[in-house]
Amino acid sequence: MLKQGTDIKSFFEAYAKRSNAALQDPPVEDVDGTVASFAPYLVESSPQGVMGGANNTEFRNMIGQGFAKYRNVGGTAMRITGVKVTELDDANVMATVDWEFDYKRRRDGKTGTVGFANRYFLNVAGDTPKIFAYITPDEHQAMQEHGLI
Repeated sequence: MLKQGTDIKSFFEAYAKRSNAALQDPPVEDVDGTVASFAPYLVESSPQGVMGGANNTEFRNMIGQGFAKYRNVGGTAMRITGVKVTELDDANVMATVDWEFDYKRRRDGKTGTVGFANRYFLNVAGDTPKIFAYITPDEHQAMQEHGLI
């Protein structure tokens, strides 16, 4: 059972709020808040393979670059539409988070939404949840299908 006070849905709502703010004009990037959501070491798995790395200066730079990439392809909003939490043990959970990414295509002004689900693995043993791994769908393919890249 999760320790009292652990609210994974609120954690992701705050995460989504930061992501959405970074897509606004002008953008408000809370890189510190985003970086603080992750454990000291993390792993990503996607159709491109498995990668891991430290939550360090390079990771911090990647967060800013990621926000810039989403703005450059026309991203206008990012929001969660659902969070399903599966307790794995007393200290770890898996959260399946449904996201929607709104865009306005640069070349023709067409608007649309890309829906996707990510799976996050969080450790909840400390004061705040920390993402230590996540699984993502093929973001590159989805952006191609929507004509964003």
